[in-house]
Amino acid sequence: MEDGYKMETLWVTVRDTFRYKGRDGQWLWALHRITGLGVFFFLILHVADMSLVYFDVPLNETLIALYKTPLFSILELGLAASLVFHAVNGVRVALLDLRPELWKKQGLATRLSLAITAVLAAPTIIIMIIYTINADILHASTTLIR
Repeated sequence: MEDGYKMETLWVTVRDTFRYKGRDGQWLWALHRITGLGVFFFLILHVADMSLVYFDVPLNETLIALYKTPLFSILELGLAASLVFHAVNGVRVALLDLRPELWKKQGLATRLSLAITAVLAAPTIIIMIIYTINADILHASTTLIR
């Protein structure tokens, strides 16, 4: 396939997602696709960054320092939420595909998927926030000691 075709397909997907006045299934589909692309982008970035350990150590250290900034801490929270949502919604989609009679309960499946995502993501995000705050406090205290 040509790159132009791929970009056109991406554009059509984004455009049609906002044009279509679908219900919760459409929004979950769009969110599933967006979180999947976000996780994929993270994996590419992670593999590229980890390869720099062997090829360009100073650049790797610069990127590690960049990853410790507040912006990347917020992006990490988004990544954690994306991973949990994508996994839970993927299970919902698989179950609905395996049991077509469950499509009649699409609304319930959607609400359950979102509730399970919230229950699983909340403690994860809280732990990550506490760790980030403690790491910042520890870093500030060691800087003061020097």
